Amino acid sequence: MTVSELLVAIRKPYVETLARQAAEGAGYVEPAYRNSDGSLAIEGAMAMPCRVDMIARESAAAGEALQVDAESELAFEPVGFAIEQMTVLISPFGWDWLALEVRGLSQEALVQVMGAWFLEWFDVEDENTPTEEGLQGVVHFISDPEPTAEGFQLKIDLGSAPAPAVEDLLFALADGGATGALLG
Repeated sequence: MTVSELLVAIRKPYVETLARQAAEGAGYVEPAYRNSDGSLAIEGAMAMPCRVDMIARESAAAGEALQVDAESELAFEPVGFAIEQMTVLISPFGWDWLALEVRGLSQEALVQVMGAWFLEWFDVEDENTPTEEGLQGVVHFISDPEPTAEGFQLKIDLGSAPAPAVEDLLFALADGGATGALLG
């Protein structure tokens, strides 16, 4: 199995669950939090926007954010490889909650690389064509980086973004000079 195929398989359980719930029509799918003037609401030290899985459309829960959790998670032995100078280790993770540890970058450089990548896959203008699953193909959330013993860790909700989004992330980190990326 190639890395691309592995990422597709990791994504599948979450996206299938989200797509099924979206097809039921009970909510607005993958909306971004917005301010009263319509601008994107941003938060954290990285000043990033955020999306939720769904917002209930009707009933007593109308207007409330709904979190969709995958019914399963792919189990596999960790996979290691290199991209230029960067070693990569992918361990099992849920598509909607990736713990990413990055080594070899300053916090400033990491924020620059991660911020540009996140905004590219966030679809700030909500212009994406729906995916084959009927979703937006977007990332939902990125945390601020937290220091670790050897670098920084971030949490990322990959939302309905396609597998190539993670490949783009890895290449962006390598291009930025990272020496290691642990996904798990």
